[in-house]
Amino acid sequence: MGGTNAKPGEYQEPDLPEGQLEVRLSVYKLSMTGMALVDSMSAGLAGAYHSGTVIAGEEWSYGGHDDERSTGCYRSTPETNDEYIFYKRIIMGRINGTREQVLRKARSLAMLPEWIGSRYDLIEHNCNHFSSDLCWHLMGKRIPDWVNETADHLAKQRRRKRAEQGALDVALQAYVAEHGSPNAKQQQQQQQQQPPRTPRNGTTAMMPHSSDGQHVNGGQQSVPGHRAFVDTFSTTFELSWARGRDQRRELLSACPEGEDPLVLSREVEKNALDAAAAAAVAAARAVAAAARAAAVERAEQPQAGLQAWDNAWARESGPLLRQWREAAVSGELPLAAPGEEGGEARAEQLGAALASASAAAKSAADDATAAAAAALAASQPATTECAVAADSESAATTS
Repeated sequence: MGGTNAKPGEYQEPDLPEGQLEVRLSVYKLSMTGMALVDSMSAGLAGAYHSGTVIAGEEWSYGGHDDERSTGCYRSTPETNDEYIFYKRIIMGRINGTREQVLRKARSLAMLPEWIGSRYDLIEHNCNHFSSDLCWHLMGKRIPDWVNETADHLAKQRRRKRAEQGALDVALQAYVAEHGSPNAKQQQQQQQQQPPRTPRNGTTAMMPHSSDGQHVNGGQQSVPGHRAFVDTFSTTFELSWARGRDQRRELLSACPEGEDPLVLSREVEKNALDAAAAAAVAAARAVAAAARAAAVERAEQPQAGLQAWDNAWARESGPLLRQWREAAVSGELPLAAPGEEGGEARAEQLGAALASASAAAKSAADDATAAAAAALAASQPATTECAVAADSESAATTS
């Protein structure tokens, strides 16, 4: 009794030399249904845990409340927090210092504005974040990743979405200012853009009749190439983020001893998000420029050749979109779009694709004209024969 396998609340700390204290973590499962067995199983499967840091016979935890002036940190008897289900204790290690010195350090962290109760967030700023910061503050060691793994995963997704939407908003403002009508610019300022739509394939984003003209988005008339810009931005951002996943893991696994892994993780994540945004902007500008040029070219095609033009443009532009997106992710695509200085190579590729589509439209229109002429010619003999018969009948009647 009293060892590491002791029941909750019965653990006895080892007899340590004066000036040394043990630090441990109390991990609890969340109470979800009010039924202990079900709660224990559900929390374990979901990876949903609460934790508190035990020092000098006190368990320090963090929770939320509405008072914007008071800390959310509180102390309780170790391993007996009746709002949760005790799961396990983790011995974090030992630190040097008297009880008063260690508790003073804990209080100094708990009183920071960062840990005011109104700032609590279940995903991004919860009890496990406080436990981890307190352990780092006291002993330069973070709590095990699994304790807050579920929340950290959701928080990373949330930060990624915020970064993507923020970068898209800024990029769209610049795009509308450059290519939009005065009315579109005013609407851009008045109404926040809708979340980006992710296409199922790479070819639709450059189709001119789906990205230009009288397309309405949230009651606003879009600027030319708007949808191509948004779609390409979204898919390129996702591609860049996914491609860098292994590299991020390698960087984090090589965290130097003594360096805060949380700080390194956030730095690596920010760099990856910045790189994804830069790639997305470069690809979006290039593809939107192509969509604008395609819209102009398509408007000049004969009606009979439009379907052939669309088919040829989809076939020719699809590989370009993928190529430009890959180049953007690898950092090889400059910000210049086709038609801009530095975008000469893409302008040449675009010109070839447009020429191919126009040739297909002309061929289809010529075929349609020839078919109509043949049909007309085929009907001429029958018409002549009917006229001769009518004349003969008229002559016989006269006689």
